[in-house]
Amino acid sequence: METPKRPAGQEDVIGLTADPIDTVRIGIVGIGMRGRGAVYRLSRVPGTEIVALCDLHQENLSAGQERLAKAGRPAAAEYCGEDAWKELCQRDDIDLVYIVTDWKNHAHMGVYAMEQGKHVAIEVPAAMTMDEIWQLIETSERTR
Repeated sequence: METPKRPAGQEDVIGLTADPIDTVRIGIVGIGMRGRGAVYRLSRVPGTEIVALCDLHQENLSAGQERLAKAGRPAAAEYCGEDAWKELCQRDDIDLVYIVTDWKNHAHMGVYAMEQGKHVAIEVPAAMTMDEIWQLIETSERTR
């Protein structure tokens, strides 16, 4: 398989580390089946704060808020609708965007979030095509 040529000066991300963050502020995109589990898991990790939830359906957001409440966490800001995830990614108070949507949206959402200066975690698979994989790699390399 051919490796695409990198832009001049762009370095790979092998061994890339980020500065420590005392409290990782998280926005979760996709609060359906796996997303509710992500809210549950992340709400129990010390040093995290779930500040925003996004989904296409209000009932999923409500379920996510219930998970936060049961964990003793404050309610998160809600984003509902087809393009609402972009608003979540643009927030200044989010360090990590956790993407738990349908597979076909993982890569372009991850690229967009990185372009907004966010760290990104994506449920598997992160991409559906080699082109999407290289988009994720190149964006990660470019944005660090």
